[in-house]
Amino acid sequence: MTKTTVGMPTIHLAGDIGASASKFFYRVQPGQTVPLWMDAAVANGLTDAALPSLNVGGRPQDSTWLRLDNEIVLVGESAKAFLETTSISANKSEKAAYKIAAALGIIAELEQLPSQYQAFVWLPLPLTEIRTREQIATKFNDICEQGFLFRERQQNVQPILKFFPEGFGLYLNRKQQLDIINGSINQRRTLVLMMGHRNLSILCFEGGSLRAGRSNSDGPGFWPAFEKATRSAGVPPTDYTALMLALTTGRAKQISQAQARLSDFGPQANLVRQTYWQSVSIYLQDNLLGQLTEAAVDLVLSGGGSSILRSQLSEYFSSLGLSDRLIFADTMQPQLTDTVSQLPEAAQNSSIPLRMADCYGLFQGLIGKLTKVAA
Repeated sequence: MTKTTVGMPTIHLAGDIGASASKFFYRVQPGQTVPLWMDAAVANGLTDAALPSLNVGGRPQDSTWLRLDNEIVLVGESAKAFLETTSISANKSEKAAYKIAAALGIIAELEQLPSQYQAFVWLPLPLTEIRTREQIATKFNDICEQGFLFRERQQNVQPILKFFPEGFGLYLNRKQQLDIINGSINQRRTLVLMMGHRNLSILCFEGGSLRAGRSNSDGPGFWPAFEKATRSAGVPPTDYTALMLALTTGRAKQISQAQARLSDFGPQANLVRQTYWQSVSIYLQDNLLGQLTEAAVDLVLSGGGSSILRSQLSEYFSSLGLSDRLIFADTMQPQLTDTVSQLPEAAQNSSIPLRMADCYGLFQGLIGKLTKVAA
């Protein structure tokens, strides 16, 4: 890692630009660990006509825009008004550079940084998208080289961008756990299950490296199961938010916009879980069980989907005699829950620690490397 320029502020940032949300942790001042949560929406190719409707007050992450020459790009909540729906089929790397630039602008405003600063950015990518890292880097570096405005504030960034396979942050955390008890992760197989919005990934780490031949990212995601179940149950899109709250909070009674009253979403939530679990259990049987023959193997579960299916997953692996090998990522990092509790979004969504666990592990790895360089 390159040492920072003397006197220039430096942002250390780890990000996970997911299909449902963009998650970040950053540090500017010594000892900081600050979480950021942003909606995944991006609307680019806009003009100044998009700006009057935006709120310049409040949190910058709630009203985010970039000016790149004559183009306006909205990111996060501010982009929703310009998108009919947030596409989850689009490759998330297509808009990654805008999301990273927006995150840096948010941090610069929150931390009151000058217009010029350095940024070390670590970013995980799914196996199916790791090949696009050069495209992301080129776009992001071009944005930084020409300079950009964030909410009309000039940003001159000197970036260093590095990519990792998704799940690597969780692997680093497991390594840290074993180091404490004088264990060696190099003598174990670590299987990381990332149960995300649009896909399920099984990532196999051995000997300190990702084993691509034993890994894949083509498993069933939560959102297709959610859409299938809601169609079957006749849940209108206007009630998707209420149903999601029932799933993530465990409180079945939510306000139905369609019915204009308090309704019990318990049956619909159970149908979503059953639909999702059916596809997940088949995939695990076909793609995971054959890798569990090793005596020293750990299973690390993360992602929002693992929160929704937590009891089913626990029962499933217990029935296979594997409960002692099963680790939910939020239990592996007890300080993570406290760290993300400062997010307003965490009050409504108990799955946020699981959804941010990989990014948090990567951030700890970045800070650990920073500490070694400083020493």
